[in-house]
Amino acid sequence: MSLDAGSYFVPGFNISRAVLQSNICYYLGPEAIVRPYTHQGRDGFLVTAPGKPLTKRQIDDLITMSKQWEEQAAARMSSDAEEENYINRPVPVAQRERRRR
Repeated sequence: MSLDAGSYFVPGFNISRAVLQSNICYYLGPEAIVRPYTHQGRDGFLVTAPGKPLTKRQIDDLITMSKQWEEQAAARMSSDAEEENYINRPVPVAQRERRRR
């Protein structure tokens, strides 16, 4: 990362983490880094990259791609009607016996 890299907060409302992480280098170059971040109680992303920050149009593109990604993920889940592929299926966890004193 170059010394002139700047960091800034991008609110995460309607932006998928997977979409942002897979597209950040396309928008800001190969040195761009994004990670989850909370700023003043709002969840979002901390973007660190040299040069100019994301534009409103780029953020709108990310929101559109995120919506499409979520719709595709939902379609994949609904097409897998088998119970074993249900994403919110409870998972049994083995519990250890407690020691008696």
